[in-house]
Parts: sequence; structure tokens; C-alpha cells
Amino acid sequence: MVKNSRKQEIKRVILSLKISNQDELLEELRKLGYELTQATLSRDLKELGVAKMPDNEKGYIYVLPEKMGMQERMPTSLNMPSVSVLSLEFSYQFGILRTLPGFASSVAIYIDSHHAKEIAGTIAGDDTILIIPREPASHDDVRRALKKILPSISA
Repeated sequence: MVKNSRKQEIKRVILSLKISNQDELLEELRKLGYELTQATLSRDLKELGVAKMPDNEKGYIYVLPEKMGMQERMPTSLNMPSVSVLSLEFSYQFGILRTLPGFASSVAIYIDSHHAKEIAGTIAGDDTILIIPREPASHDDVRRALKKILPSISA
């Protein structure tokens, strides 16, 4: 019973506030009288299918799966603007794309979803994406491919 009540409260908080991380959510739940560990909260979020979506104010915020239509589940040029990309440089054959904090994973997924023949794949951190070119793509080939995917990128 306590677990179900807690999960309902987690849903209510996520729906009513822009929560960007587990610490914020824990603080809100504690204000409501729930004492739980970060590990318990993490399990609850996973069981509820909570995801993170980009937000202009907070970087990323928690969202419930039932509040996301199929359109919102896939990054698009509307909810993942290339303006979140700050710079592109190359080191040896690899491209290094810098983004606003918290946007790298979503931008990388967006890039990978386009299946550009010049890009074998990406690896994302919080604000940095490693672009792995497909042989024999040159730096210019990768720049052009990224420009097609993210038109406002200054590549």
C-alpha cells in the first residue's frame, strides 16, 4: 500500500512541477512526508517508466510515459533543436560535438536515427558527443552530413 501511494505521489509531483533530477524529486516527496532512499526512488521511477525530456528552462525534466505521444518519444528538429549544439571539432578521424549540458544523449539519438552513411555511430556524455565516422568519410563529409541533420549547426 505504501509503495502504491508513494508511486501515485511521484506521478502527481512530476505532473505538477518541472523536476529535473532525483534530488529535487526526493526533496518534494520529503516535504509531503515520504522518507525514501535514492535507490528506492530510482526503482520507482523505472517501474513507472518515467523518462526525461528536454526543457528550455531546466535542461531536462521528468515526464510520465502516458503523457508522451509517439511524436514526443522520438527526438525531432522541433523538440531537439540544433541550437543546443555549441561546437564541432575534430581530433584525428573523430568528431567532437559539444552541446548544452544535458542535451548530448538526445542529440546523439537524433543523429543516429538519421542513419547518415558518413557516420557509423555516436557516443554521448552529458554535454559531449563523440562522432565516429564511417570509412572513408572525410571531416568535410561528416560536417555536411551533420549540417543536413542539424541545419542550424555552425559546422
